[in-house]
Amino acid sequence: MLDQIIGKYRLTRFIGEGGMANVYEGIHVTLGTKAAIKILNPILAKNDQFRQRFQNEAAFMASLNHPNITKVFDFEEDESHLAIVMELLEGMDLNDWVKEKGAFTFQAFKPIFDQILQAFNYAHNKGILHRDIKPSNIFIDPNGEVKILDFGIAKLFGTGNEMTQTGTQMGTPAYMSPEQVRADKSIDHRSDIYSLGVTLYFALAGKSPYDTENESQFDIFNKIVYENLPELKDNDLANRIIKKTCEKDRALRFQSVEEIEYSIGSNKIVKDYSKNTYAERFSNEGYSSQSNGIQRVNSNERNTKRKRVNFGLIIFLFTVVVAIAAYLALYVSKYSPDVKETKNDSLDVVEDRATNNSEIADEPVSVPHEATADSTSQLSDEVPFEIGVENNNIITESKAEDTL
Repeated sequence: MLDQIIGKYRLTRFIGEGGMANVYEGIHVTLGTKAAIKILNPILAKNDQFRQRFQNEAAFMASLNHPNITKVFDFEEDESHLAIVMELLEGMDLNDWVKEKGAFTFQAFKPIFDQILQAFNYAHNKGILHRDIKPSNIFIDPNGEVKILDFGIAKLFGTGNEMTQTGTQMGTPAYMSPEQVRADKSIDHRSDIYSLGVTLYFALAGKSPYDTENESQFDIFNKIVYENLPELKDNDLANRIIKKTCEKDRALRFQSVEEIEYSIGSNKIVKDYSKNTYAERFSNEGYSSQSNGIQRVNSNERNTKRKRVNFGLIIFLFTVVVAIAAYLALYVSKYSPDVKETKNDSLDVVEDRATNNSEIADEPVSVPHEATADSTSQLSDEVPFEIGVENNNIITESKAEDTL
């Protein structure tokens, strides 16, 4: 296709090829400026779904304006070709860089990884997830500046805008998240976060965590779903970041790119969220799902609403407390004296009864003794005696004298 004119550009050099398209260097026929021309495979161009996906990529990338994301200038379409016109980059992708120069140290890779994180933080806040993050889609120029490539299978999350069906896997096997392997329908930005963790492992280890040459795709997918990534030697912070980034349960991963940035900058892992669902968390943080992605609600308006709710709740609780206190005070003042008087009356009755019993117990009682034949035989003399109560025992006076 060299020397062929596509739109306003003449193709001058072949740069590379991907799964869906080939990339050429092109020169504007009028201005003489250079650009990268990404041309959809002619066979795929006959398929309506692939044509739509290619147009989506152009639209996604054209909507993104960030220094670490490749800029799209134009889109060309004719009967036989679909092409995206992009800025021409000098340098090499991360995959070629590592193969040529070897693995990075964590310290050396931090400035590059920071640019990668900034790019995806921007894209996620725009409601766009990439779904195919891998070293070959991360370009590094001679000055160490990063550009993210290939949003070919990107999608707007939270909108139901899908170009795939449930059961269709999208992405490069070794860098796919567990939910991509399972072909889940509800894939969100945390899938990108998983792929970023695997990419970080590649950059620091100098190789993929999986043996892509000898292991089958089934074995790789099985490890992605059930096994943790291997650990790096002598790199505790990087291991902890990779481990949390690549949790199998996405609710246990970093929940945003900002959390990864914070963990690297502070040298400590942020605390886990309380397993809030993605929708709950973004609702709490002021995001709403719209037809064009996740849009941030005005923070001042949100804070004003929260203040109104909190103030109203405080007034309501104060009113309830005052009403309960007033009711208790009325109840005590109304019923407490009667109870007290009843108790006092009961105590007086008890005291009177105790006094009477004491007097009766202490008073001697005379008992007349009638002499009979039987009694004469029992007593030598007919002697009157008195009965008294002492210590709850009944005693006779004559018995007391006998005791003496």
